[in-house]
Amino acid sequence: MQLLKSIILLPIILVCLLAAPEGWAQVTLSGGKGQLRAMDADPVPAGQLYINGLYSLYLEKITTPIPVGAGVGQREELAVDHTLNVALTLGLSRTFELMLHAVPYQDNQRDLFGPIGDTQIGVKFHLPNRGSIFQSGLLGYVRLPTAPMHNIPYEGYSTDAFGWGLTGLASLDLRSSSLALPVKFIANIGYRDQDWGDRYFSADYDQLLFALGFKFPIRATLLYLETSGEVFVNQTDLLSLRQNLLRLSGGLRFLGPGQLVFDAAADIRLGNYTPSAAEMAVNPYLKRYADWKVLLGVTHRIQLFEPATEQDRARSERRAEEEKKNEEIRKQREQVNRELEELRKKIEKSQDQPPQ
Repeated sequence: MQLLKSIILLPIILVCLLAAPEGWAQVTLSGGKGQLRAMDADPVPAGQLYINGLYSLYLEKITTPIPVGAGVGQREELAVDHTLNVALTLGLSRTFELMLHAVPYQDNQRDLFGPIGDTQIGVKFHLPNRGSIFQSGLLGYVRLPTAPMHNIPYEGYSTDAFGWGLTGLASLDLRSSSLALPVKFIANIGYRDQDWGDRYFSADYDQLLFALGFKFPIRATLLYLETSGEVFVNQTDLLSLRQNLLRLSGGLRFLGPGQLVFDAAADIRLGNYTPSAAEMAVNPYLKRYADWKVLLGVTHRIQLFEPATEQDRARSERRAEEEKKNEEIRKQREQVNRELEELRKKIEKSQDQPPQ
């Protein structure tokens, strides 16, 4: 059944990944300029829309007990986890960026074909710091529970509720420094509220999110390395740090044919802890996360509109100034015409009067 599933699913995934336009882009799995999950403080260029699809795969051999005669035997099965992420990223200006993240397909380890996942809509606000190697920003987003099934195996924790989050963003670009090194460092730290209907910052399943990474180019290839995590901030008495979802991710992004940008990356779970079924039955915040994942993706760029340049703004200001002057001249002419008309009427009236 797993083989049939993979044979049918693979062409669908390839079509979705290759159905995209052109340009060099650096966007994350969930949208927004960045690496794999670590997000840059600055947005993508204004007027550009990035469309990226990213497919992830995980395999695990599972041994389950089965009755054999009067005793108990074992059966080995191969668990396969396919996930397809699709994201849109739109640069509105030098300070604002919009993003949309959807999961058209994810395995739930129960049905032959998995359902869709949750949907996330976010806005990035960049605090411009011209001429500085340090940039900062803020990401705000809402999560829509569009998935029919939540908290599925091998994925991050999720609930069947509307959620929201805030993440602080920082970037240090050494390319703009006196060192002129082609390296950029990224740091993110944020808070995720799994249910916006509960008390803020106090729910058991609220999480602290973080990401640290760096990237550097080698010719037409961009290499990056990062670590990221999702930590239950209010469960420190029941969970140790290594029992949360912690990852080390690395990958490369390169320019392919047709000006498509391709991604090849991998996740490795940190912590070296796998809970047993008995432990997960007692603690609902313990999960079986994927020990590793292979990720493949492709990105397109569409130029939706041309942003105004300094020259355009200067021309617009000059045009507005000229229109203002022309309007003043027009009003002056109208005033002169009215005065002349009044003078003409006075002259005609004086001529019509009989001499005394």
